[in-house]
Amino acid sequence: MMGPVLLYGPLVVTVTMWAFQAPALHALGERWDPATLNLARYLLAMMAFSVIVTFAPSGRAEREAGSAIAALPWTHGLLIGVLFGGFGLLFATGSVVGNPVVSATTAAVMPITASLVNWIVTGQRPERTLLMALVLVVPGAVLAMPRADGVGGDLPVLGLVLVLLAQVCWSLYSLTLPRLMPEASTIRRTRVSIHWALLSHLVVFLLVWIIGAGRADLSFPVFDGSVTLAAALGPMVLGLALWNLSVARLGLPVCALFLNLVPVVGTLIAWAFGTVPSLLQILGVTLVILGMGFAQYRRKSAEGRSPLPRG
Repeated sequence: MMGPVLLYGPLVVTVTMWAFQAPALHALGERWDPATLNLARYLLAMMAFSVIVTFAPSGRAEREAGSAIAALPWTHGLLIGVLFGGFGLLFATGSVVGNPVVSATTAAVMPITASLVNWIVTGQRPERTLLMALVLVVPGAVLAMPRADGVGGDLPVLGLVLVLLAQVCWSLYSLTLPRLMPEASTIRRTRVSIHWALLSHLVVFLLVWIIGAGRADLSFPVFDGSVTLAAALGPMVLGLALWNLSVARLGLPVCALFLNLVPVVGTLIAWAFGTVPSLLQILGVTLVILGMGFAQYRRKSAEGRSPLPRG
């Protein structure tokens, strides 16, 4: 029988890696602009993914992924690059200019954002339990905002808006990709997404430096290099792989409950990077977690009571 460490360990690592992003990008943003940071992150992720699929059995995965890029119409690739790349750029910019505690807390409301986007695109109404969660989530988000004492980011409201827009891009990307590549494997979709997102980041990077808004401070090369590497490989490579492994072992409902820990871990990591949360921010994070946990619990209870399958 598999021990609890082996069973839940990969999921704990996933939560930690995903919670690490916002505080890490905020710390790096003191010396680097978001476009440069994002280009570096996606370039490192692309290199790591290429190495992984190259050494897959018989190299078949690499050949499939490469052929998928060549066969995809450029208009489809451009759309994927805009949505997937837009998610990365908006999230990075929001994390840099905003408050890392707020950015980490906002990650908990992703199910609500995804449900609302899905409602607009497909007409499928959101679960009532998710809408009920807003009663706690909205006040929690307000309390999580830093007060006038200047704790954390300089533009917390703008950071919150950008992170929410990043979630919209991610939701649209998640709905669009299967339609553009219905027969493709996960490896093909991942390789195509990173490839086109990297191109979009390169365009933004060049524009930012052309207009003179680029920043690249090499004062702390070891710290910045290691944190950038961790922010690239941790969430986008290791986190994704361990998440898929955990879903296969534990099921999606259990894994989804663990995602409620992202704001807690993110707040602790932000604290380690120097952003000390206030008591009101801690209360706000708690309300957001309770709201999303309540929604998931009620949904699971409703599914258990219903005599009919839910579609």
